[in-house]
Amino acid sequence: MYMLATKSLQFLFLLKFCKIIWRIQMAKPANRHVLSAALDTLVKSPLDHADDAALVSAAKAVWYSNSDLISAAQAFLSQHTDEVELRRAGYLLERLTRFSCVTDSRALEVFKALELFLRSTPKQAITSQTAVALRKRRDELALSWGLNEGLGLKVQTLLPFQTRHYEAEQRAAFV
Repeated sequence: MYMLATKSLQFLFLLKFCKIIWRIQMAKPANRHVLSAALDTLVKSPLDHADDAALVSAAKAVWYSNSDLISAAQAFLSQHTDEVELRRAGYLLERLTRFSCVTDSRALEVFKALELFLRSTPKQAITSQTAVALRKRRDELALSWGLNEGLGLKVQTLLPFQTRHYEAEQRAAFV
């Protein structure tokens, strides 16, 4: 009986140790270019056809990671010169700040990173249309980035990752 209890304690200790190591690994700066890699995948095609896994990865990197968004933006910009790709990335980053799960400080970091994008591709002024049928409405943020496309229904992919419960789990993982 004593041996069984000792083995159980050893197993629990090992499990706790692995969980701590995993949290440390998730918070390491090596993950700082997860956002850049996700954006790289997303900007290659219209955003309303975005890869779900890359979209979720980008959202989680913006919302919950401790990564340096400015260095991720610099890494992305150093690899991309196509204006449409830069506009898509800028739109996507700004769009991700409009979810309730993003903290004010994280949104501020995103806006600082967006300044790098705006140097390459300035946003466009748009005029508001009045009395437009609901089905014919366009994403005004996408239009301001010079895009004829937005995330559209792809936003639904992100809904499970912005609940209060999920947010609490993610924030606890980095404490």
